[in-house]
Amino acid sequence: MKLLTFRPPRVRNPHFGVLLSNGQALDLTTSSGRALPGSLIDCIRAGEAGLASVRAVLGIAEGLLARGLVPDAMVSLEAVELLAPLRPGKIMAVGRNYAEPAAAGAATDAPPPPGLARPGGFIKNASCVIGPGETIRKPRWTRKLDYETELAVVIATDCAGVAAERWSDVVFGYTIMNDLSARDIQAVEQKAGNMTVGKNFPSAAPLGPWVVTKDEISDPHALRILTRVNGIARQDGNTAQQIHRIPAQIEWYSRAGFEAGDIVSTGSPGGTAVGYQGPGSWYLEHGQVVECEIEGIGVLTNPVRNARA
Repeated sequence: MKLLTFRPPRVRNPHFGVLLSNGQALDLTTSSGRALPGSLIDCIRAGEAGLASVRAVLGIAEGLLARGLVPDAMVSLEAVELLAPLRPGKIMAVGRNYAEPAAAGAATDAPPPPGLARPGGFIKNASCVIGPGETIRKPRWTRKLDYETELAVVIATDCAGVAAERWSDVVFGYTIMNDLSARDIQAVEQKAGNMTVGKNFPSAAPLGPWVVTKDEISDPHALRILTRVNGIARQDGNTAQQIHRIPAQIEWYSRAGFEAGDIVSTGSPGGTAVGYQGPGSWYLEHGQVVECEIEGIGVLTNPVRNARA
């Protein structure tokens, strides 16, 4: 299932929904006759019981569609404002995790340190999260705003010390994150051994457009990843090229403890602006539109505007 969060017209509070086979959404917040989770995070915390209740209502709606009828709670995606599917408690991000050559016209991103036996990275604040269609606000203090399309793993339950072979037991599903980076600031910070401001400015973590439950992704290590800026391809990779795969990522980061709804963002392939060596610059500028696409999930689209302050 593809589970989403949206705001209907003239409604203040977010609604929880599920994508229908016809490309529209079923508004679970207004569905009647069955107890349903009130939000995606409620659904995650409810475990299999929460998913079962959503599946039952979805099955009824799909049955109506098959008979040419319109479910009462069906809404058009064009008529609502898609929001970030959830706001995680924390985002554990993996860096330098792809070994493939960069896309045509770009240099290979810096390789991971030799002999690194575990995933390495940083924590991204949940306050950086924005939804599909929301504006990426380019800070005035950076000239090198970079994109990174990443497969984001949504954790299903509170847990700690998860063994690698049990990784799937603690996964709820998958979504897309654009791990935006202010490369010039990041470079200054890394000289001091940290990575904070360059990864954690407002709007630095576009997320969405929805969460796909894990049963719909048979192999998360076989998904094509694409990034387009103003319709022009930049990144073109595959999760098969990860250096440290998801089981190792979950095993390592679970030492810090997970809560239901936390995210592990699994790194990005080559083709980012920092590795580009052709004419001009690939860094993001005011007025551009970034599309982050992952096979089996969808497309996360966000415009770029200069921040006012």
